[in-house]
Amino acid sequence: MTATLEAAPEHGSSVLRLAVGYARQSKKKADKSEASPQTQDEAIRRKAPERGCRLLKIYRDIGVSGYDPTVKRKDFERLLNYCRGNEVHEIIVYNVTRFSRREPKDAIPVVLELFSLGIAITSVSEGSFSPDNTMELIMLIMRLDAAHQDSKNKSEGIAGAKRLAKQFGGWTGGVPPYGMESYPESVTRVVDGKPVTVTIRLLRPVPRNEEGTDQASSVLRMVDRIFELKDKPWSGKRNAHPASVSAVVAWMNSAGWVGQNGGAWRTPTAKRILTDPRLAGFAADTVYHKDSDGNPTRTVNGYKILRDEETGEPITIGEALIPPARWFELQKWLRGRETGRSDTPWGTHLLTAMGVLKCECGRPMTGSPRLYKCSRPAGVVEDGKHVGGNTINQAEVNDHVARRIMAVLMTAERDEETLDTLAEATRRLGKLQENPTARGERASLLGEQKEITSGIDRMYDDLKAGIYEGKIGRARFLQEKETLEKRLSVIERRIAEVGGPELPALPIEQWTYTEDPDGDPLGEGSWWQEAGTADKRMLVSLFVDEVRVRKAAGRGGSNRVCRVEERVSVAMAKPEHEEQEPAEQVALMEAV
Repeated sequence: MTATLEAAPEHGSSVLRLAVGYARQSKKKADKSEASPQTQDEAIRRKAPERGCRLLKIYRDIGVSGYDPTVKRKDFERLLNYCRGNEVHEIIVYNVTRFSRREPKDAIPVVLELFSLGIAITSVSEGSFSPDNTMELIMLIMRLDAAHQDSKNKSEGIAGAKRLAKQFGGWTGGVPPYGMESYPESVTRVVDGKPVTVTIRLLRPVPRNEEGTDQASSVLRMVDRIFELKDKPWSGKRNAHPASVSAVVAWMNSAGWVGQNGGAWRTPTAKRILTDPRLAGFAADTVYHKDSDGNPTRTVNGYKILRDEETGEPITIGEALIPPARWFELQKWLRGRETGRSDTPWGTHLLTAMGVLKCECGRPMTGSPRLYKCSRPAGVVEDGKHVGGNTINQAEVNDHVARRIMAVLMTAERDEETLDTLAEATRRLGKLQENPTARGERASLLGEQKEITSGIDRMYDDLKAGIYEGKIGRARFLQEKETLEKRLSVIERRIAEVGGPELPALPIEQWTYTEDPDGDPLGEGSWWQEAGTADKRMLVSLFVDEVRVRKAAGRGGSNRVCRVEERVSVAMAKPEHEEQEPAEQVALMEAV
């Protein structure tokens, strides 16, 4: 929040003391409670003249916790910087809990710095704490500790109840996800050697009605629509595929099915619903977008499946509306559309819409009956890129790519590079043939692994930037790092338990079979000649990472020659190597 500049008092008497105010509320809501921003502002304005002060500004952090040490209070930092650079005699708050609910060891350094600047801290409801009075400093520390303990007790109570509910298989959320309802159930478990009976809440699909207008039927209608259409060939634009979320939403609205809030369906709403793991019976936390300072907003970014701390398996919280295997397969489809990769047979052109065929300028190439062409719109000029269009004979490119694949399959003496390509093709074929439940769970685990690893990387960046300077900062760094690494260990153990797909034997003899008298693997009677577009695309996806097409040096004239070997470069499949821990990160850790 931006600080508000307070007007000078209208009376003409000289006011020697200068004050700034600070207001904070944990949740963004306007109410009439004693902690509301309006109430705090009014109390601060009344208190300033009583203290003989002219109020300069009021700083506000709304929707920001005073307890969580990881949350950044932007206006609180602005207040401190203002006090460091300007003459200020007093900071006025409604009560000490607005100033801080953090541990005294985190709050005291801030208080001591303000006291060293000669700044008093005044609480409207608890009195003033002066920098030159040791007893008042002790009283302030005691108030800060009481505020912290109050928040800690509440936090631990809530966390403890949630942990117990999770341990018993309960749902700990607020409003049930769309299509689900909660119900109570008494369960008994042995905790620390003693039987404990508690009432937990579980989730189940909402009851269906004959008209199919209930929430559960709406969800299943969308899911069924996606599965009905997702594997059918499509020659139109990728984002207009009839199994895309936007197309399904348009279909739902045209059919008159009412949306979540009684109006029309919207694509973001449908996507949020379809990606919710709780529909598959899994416990999950909502992941929110973060602002530029790293604080969470109210916009949903996705969900994180909650897992058992020991086994890493998903925690179940009741009945599934969508069977887990089907839900994981749905997520694979939705993720594939986001990343631009999919196993779906898109259209009839061999190399288009697979993410492998690209123009020299970096744009994807599209297909027509005879040609592949750059997708840059006509008339668009880009600095440093080719002028005009870039087209190439489709059949000759297909033939060139196929022969590169066959050369790998038929190499008698396989060098290291060829063996790497065969190994990667084997891994990819295993993924295609794998059970969708295991494949989907592994994808979810790998996503969580990446998220945690990125969080650790960001911590090292902050460490390098000096955010964790000082004894307290180093302790916080080590504590947060230990927490993330513990989570990472559980995820990695679960990834190992789920395992990778079984590595099948590549059917090389089948792919290279030919009845051509010259032994041409693409000739008459060959597998390639008999295979359909979907099978050929599958083979390309196994063995090729990228096909890059350069613009022709000039027009071919009446005797057009494609010169495909000069214009087309094929990058064969290569294994993805895990990155090693940067040496700089190790050095930073040793310094801590």
